[in-house]
Amino acid sequence: RESGNNLQYNYREASNTQLMRYCLSGRQKTSPRNCFQMAIGQQMRDVLILSMAVDSKNASEQSTRVHISDTEVIDALKDVDESDNVGHSLVNILDSAISLLAKDVLAEEPPSPFFNLQCDIDELSNDGSLFLSDSTDNDGSVLENSWEGYEDDLFQNVFDKKDERSCIAGFVFEKGGTSGIIIKLGHKFKDEFQFRTAVDIQAMRDGIKLCVMENTSTFISCECSDLMCDWKVSAAKVRKSNVFVLKEITPNYTCKRRTYKFPLGRKWNAAKFLHLWVQNPNIDFHRLRYEIETYSGFKYPTWKLEAIDKTAKLWLRTYHNYGYERLFQYKNEMLTVNSNNIVIIQKKTFDDPDLAVFDRMFVLFADCSHAFKITCRRLVIVDGWEIDSPYKSVMLVAVFRDANNAILPIAFCEVQEENFDSWSFFLKNLYEGLCMDYMDYGKGICIMCDRDNGVDEAVSDLYNKLKEQFPLAPVYSLFWAACSRTNKVTFQQHMMLLQDRNKDCYGWLINREYHCWALYCMPEWAKSTDITISAAEQLRSWLLKYLDMNVANRFTAITRETVKIFEKSYLAGWDWVRDNITPAARQQTIQNVIEGDRWNIHSGANSNILTVTMNGLSFVVNKELSVCSCCLWQLSGIPCSHACQCIIRWAGGYHDFVHVSMKIDVYRSTYGPGMKELPEICKWTPQLIDIVQPPPKRLVDPMNGDDKTEVTCN
Repeated sequence: RESGNNLQYNYREASNTQLMRYCLSGRQKTSPRNCFQMAIGQQMRDVLILSMAVDSKNASEQSTRVHISDTEVIDALKDVDESDNVGHSLVNILDSAISLLAKDVLAEEPPSPFFNLQCDIDELSNDGSLFLSDSTDNDGSVLENSWEGYEDDLFQNVFDKKDERSCIAGFVFEKGGTSGIIIKLGHKFKDEFQFRTAVDIQAMRDGIKLCVMENTSTFISCECSDLMCDWKVSAAKVRKSNVFVLKEITPNYTCKRRTYKFPLGRKWNAAKFLHLWVQNPNIDFHRLRYEIETYSGFKYPTWKLEAIDKTAKLWLRTYHNYGYERLFQYKNEMLTVNSNNIVIIQKKTFDDPDLAVFDRMFVLFADCSHAFKITCRRLVIVDGWEIDSPYKSVMLVAVFRDANNAILPIAFCEVQEENFDSWSFFLKNLYEGLCMDYMDYGKGICIMCDRDNGVDEAVSDLYNKLKEQFPLAPVYSLFWAACSRTNKVTFQQHMMLLQDRNKDCYGWLINREYHCWALYCMPEWAKSTDITISAAEQLRSWLLKYLDMNVANRFTAITRETVKIFEKSYLAGWDWVRDNITPAARQQTIQNVIEGDRWNIHSGANSNILTVTMNGLSFVVNKELSVCSCCLWQLSGIPCSHACQCIIRWAGGYHDFVHVSMKIDVYRSTYGPGMKELPEICKWTPQLIDIVQPPPKRLVDPMNGDDKTEVTCN
């Protein structure tokens, strides 16, 4: 007030907290910029944070910085009277802050660093940029879909992944990397996360503040926050894939860009000087420090430069080799958390016997394995995901479904190529980790796979007593009707219809051993109606944002996210206190009850055996055996529509006829023991361990969209 500063009030109502932010922008003739930011709750004593950034120059044009500690600020705010009105209290707070600032400026103390190693630079700096957050609306929901397996609209679509990669442009720099990022109409990005990163970097380089209009897993739209600016960009997801296509862009800016508000941000520095890493991925820190100091006048310490370097390499996907160096440390941390976890890392040597190179890695979560063996259905779904990294590795996964039909991973494996040898390595360790010799219970385990790239041969070789179940449907509508039949009679009827329409298709399916893909051949003790590997696709969708990380960060993130599943599912189980079966089972039961209203019931001598009829169709339901002649009740463990109509006649409760594996008590037992959280990488205990070198990089393949003349981030 006393020095002529202009006081501006900026009210913003948050979503969950009634918070008012007061910003004081001081403009004096003698000092170029003073910027204060305060966040104050309903009561004036509830001060959350006060951050100050002062950039002033003295007569010698040398930059000085002043830091006011939180303790001094809080002490100055203790005497504020709650009965005072908001304006008077605010003036008192600002008087105290200005006095503290003037005191430190006049004392001419040496400048203190604004940030320390324990604080994230983006949390404290007032960059003025609004970063696009990864949409979490669908996180978890992809793991908790409604009952799946025999619905026609749940068919898993197939697309050529190589053709998809070959048309992805990502965000591109021209030769030399000195020009801006090129984003044109029709550009394709690998997924939503890459598009968000591209928009963030573009905004930071151009010095604008983003206004997010829509941010979902299928559509993202952003505009410039300046109402007078026409800049806008929008992208939508391509059907049947994860690719995002740029649908709308207005590249011209009509606003005054505020680049002066950004100089403290780690992300901004990495984005502004990203062309340096494009020219040289292993840029020298001396040059990086010189470039930043020349532009902004700040001389960063080495640890800050390392953070900037890590961020830039993360965007350009040139930091994957660091992940292999941390693998043995990841193994030690996993065994420290739970000694029953299994982590196997295999190395190989080439010309130099002392130089160990990464070959493959197997990880099994002991807590997930225990939950599968004790409480869940005996169905394991395996699949292989190609990791789009410079090393072109493949991640093999094994998942299962819990009582609520949500998925939970058991094991992961990082290999160089998906073939018979890698699948044998994965399935052999999975067999030993699950102790299948001791958990048979006279029934067995179903392995569901796509029968590609050697997995079929590996399953037959290792598990000669098991059957590989239901590959991905190669023939769409013709195959689906026959595959989803739940009894032999209707299956044969649909196969005859298929033969009349397409003899070649019929012959091909018969030669593929129908007992390995027909639903009615599914063992009844598996209690599953899955006929595709959609569970693995759900897991991939959930983990998609982590698949571009290096191998150590990826496995660490997956492990920590699995812990969150345990915590979330455990709490959800105790919310369902008024029900005996899981919501997924109840949802399917309600649907079957509605469908059962159309059936007519005929009773015989035995009241426990009823016959239901409609339009010439007839099915027999046995109460004592919990079976129906349609076989759907036995396969799914949930009363079919015929059984639901009979249960009404028996005056029973639907939950009494649902299989025990879908009861609430079993669900709670699955997640009750919990899973201990793996610490973040920055909190790992330093150890003297062996370092494994990354595998040789694959050669450039033009068919996969690689281009030697451009540097892309896909």
